[in-house]
Amino acid sequence: GVIFEVDFEYALDEAWYQEACKALHNIGQPSIEKQQPFYHILTDGSEHESYVSEQNLEYANTDQPVQHKGIDRWFSVDYSGEYKPRFSIN
Repeated sequence: GVIFEVDFEYALDEAWYQEACKALHNIGQPSIEKQQPFYHILTDGSEHESYVSEQNLEYANTDQPVQHKGIDRWFSVDYSGEYKPRFSIN
């Protein structure tokens, strides 16, 4: 996926946070800390966007283009295949 926006700490509603922590607890994972950056991501191969804490980001080492219906809204692609933001990202 591609990051299109950053929150410097958790910024969604409390219900979403509690549900995410519960799901992690159910699989034996620690809760997500709110005081860390969270990234809005256009999820590759999906129509969805993801909201991911910095502790859960994974680098995808690929030269394949991201397949997401919203990619053209947020980015232009230059001659080398690099994504360039269309807007200033906080």
